[in-house]
Amino acid sequence: MEWPEDAKEPSVRTLRVRDVMKTRVVAVTPSTPFRNVAELMLRHGIGAVPVVDDDAGLVGFISEADLLSKEAYGGRRRSFLGALPGIGRQESDGMLRSRGRLAREIMSAPVETAMADDALGVVARRMVENRLRHLVVVDDSRRMVGIVSRRDLLRVFARTDEEIASDVAIELRRSGQVPDGDVSASVDDGVVTLTGRVADAGDIPGICRVAWLVPGVVDVVARMKVSTAPRRAHP
Repeated sequence: MEWPEDAKEPSVRTLRVRDVMKTRVVAVTPSTPFRNVAELMLRHGIGAVPVVDDDAGLVGFISEADLLSKEAYGGRRRSFLGALPGIGRQESDGMLRSRGRLAREIMSAPVETAMADDALGVVARRMVENRLRHLVVVDDSRRMVGIVSRRDLLRVFARTDEEIASDVAIELRRSGQVPDGDVSASVDDGVVTLTGRVADAGDIPGICRVAWLVPGVVDVVARMKVSTAPRRAHP
């Protein structure tokens, strides 16, 4: 379902990056040796580490793919870059990183980041569209304050149906779009079904949007009917 472009944003509680991000982050400095970076990632069972300066300022990012460049291209000589005119940019970058011994030589930069107050839905869309597994969370000075992964984003779908149904009911009342009791919500495996009566068919997209914005909602099914009775005034 598409929402009208000029629809007013409902005052629903929106999850932010700060609600799911990890604040205890394993990080390295630009001078950390390659082997130490790999050992840290293996020891902590993580797929990436930020590279920060002495003031926690973000300067780069090292993923498993960056480390694998050593294995993939470590046996090739730098002169190959000139000898292979058809080589792709990604492969040539990999070759150069394979020769790196320190974090600053193998890290990716600049780094895509998120802010703690960013809406979770917006950040999730960025991660999907740009095929990102992690985003470093920074403050206004680009100092690292946390990290968020795809797995962190999935936590919102671990909420129970009862929790979701309660929040949907609360947000429907807060939105002021329907009188109390005119629309009810049931939830099954995260799928919200809205039933009841509305005064105008044009109200349905906005009501569904309120439900969609509740954390943990997988889908919204609209089964509301248009009432022929006079519309009651909202409290």
